[in-house]
Amino acid sequence: MNRLERIVLILGLMTLPLVMDSCTTLAERGTQPEGSPPVITASSASKEVSHGDAWKIYLEANDPDGDMWKFTYTLSDMGVKGGHRVNYVPIREGNRARLLGYLSVSFSAPNNALAEWASSTLTLRIQDRSGNRSDKVAFPVALTRGVKQAAPSPPFDIGDLKELGKIWVQLYEPRGD
Repeated sequence: MNRLERIVLILGLMTLPLVMDSCTTLAERGTQPEGSPPVITASSASKEVSHGDAWKIYLEANDPDGDMWKFTYTLSDMGVKGGHRVNYVPIREGNRARLLGYLSVSFSAPNNALAEWASSTLTLRIQDRSGNRSDKVAFPVALTRGVKQAAPSPPFDIGDLKELGKIWVQLYEPRGD
């Protein structure tokens, strides 16, 4: 191990307690989040998407405190590697008090015929910087060859909505365990 590697290792070990402390939950610290939680006021997504198309999840939300921080989501079923792990997409600065737009979800190419006809549920919520969370919203979807996504419903049918972020989904062959 050279000198630079030792320095990096020592610095990493010195900061580990800080990182570990910052990973504690509010319940573990015995405090409650301050302020108001974000509120998802409307949501919509097509229940079917053709492989290769970006699936759009439409959202309208607001936070009286203006500190929305990230979308957190999980995927279930579909042979998704790590599907039940919580993932997140940061919320951009201009959308922290109110947002109206869509998340774009892209699925990898299926590596077998089963993945082409897979179905899943994406469960999403919004978390703010204080630790408050919105209610969960669930979006079932099926990958079906040749379908066209349903047109967005109000209030999302107004034309050019902005993309709020991207989600990439890697499909794997479902295991039989």
